[in-house]
Amino acid sequence: MVAAPYLGAQSLKANPDALPDGWEAAQQLHRIKRQGGPFTDEVAKRAVEAVVGRARSLLRHARRPMTSVADAWPAEGELDLSATLENPRPWAPEDLVLSRREPRDADVVAILDMSLSMTGEKIALVAVAAAILRLKLGPVGLVAFDSDSHVLVPLGEALPVREVVRRVLMVPAQGYTHIAAGLDTGLQQLRRSHRRERVGLLLSDGIYNMGHDPVRMASQYPALHVVQLGRDLPQGRRSCVGMAQAGRGKRFHAPTYAALPRVVKRVVRELF
Repeated sequence: MVAAPYLGAQSLKANPDALPDGWEAAQQLHRIKRQGGPFTDEVAKRAVEAVVGRARSLLRHARRPMTSVADAWPAEGELDLSATLENPRPWAPEDLVLSRREPRDADVVAILDMSLSMTGEKIALVAVAAAILRLKLGPVGLVAFDSDSHVLVPLGEALPVREVVRRVLMVPAQGYTHIAAGLDTGLQQLRRSHRRERVGLLLSDGIYNMGHDPVRMASQYPALHVVQLGRDLPQGRRSCVGMAQAGRGKRFHAPTYAALPRVVKRVVRELF
């Protein structure tokens, strides 16, 4: 669908009813917030609703990731007969093995490339990806980076999905691409976690133009997965593959930003 032409501040002042709505609001928010004015908050609200709606539609039939947990009587769960039979006889009550399904015990920090090229629909689609992570995995940490890095959502802060989306949408697209800085801040967030699994998820084209080689920082992660965004250029591929391998993770590829939400949904399904 072709977006309606962008309306400048003077047009909006003359006709507030012309405010963009739905996905168009999400696409145009970065231009409106740059100009400021009384309509920014209203367009931001519409953009947030559009992003959350798109994320929910992609997850309509998806379940929250669960894991199987084995425990001993009298814990809750169903009898695991085969596991119980492996225990030596005679059996005591505590030899009964019970199993149950619980949400995956993992802390996740997503590290988002928000440098100068991230404008318009690109930011909106990154926000959809962040909403998918929040809806499927529960509270996740979010870090944005450009020439520097910024914590958008501290790990463990259980913000509503709309607030998570709003924080992503309101990040100004600016600066260079300092991937190592983003990874450093993401790692600091993960070090606050006491969960069994601690996972970083980097969303970037992998082409850094500031700072040192991010592969060194990636090697310090307990686990780091990388979603390479955009064209599969050799420099970006080498960097993304190198970071994923150093971080004992996987490299995924979203050939276009439009493909990003579905790729992130696949990442959640395969990894969690």
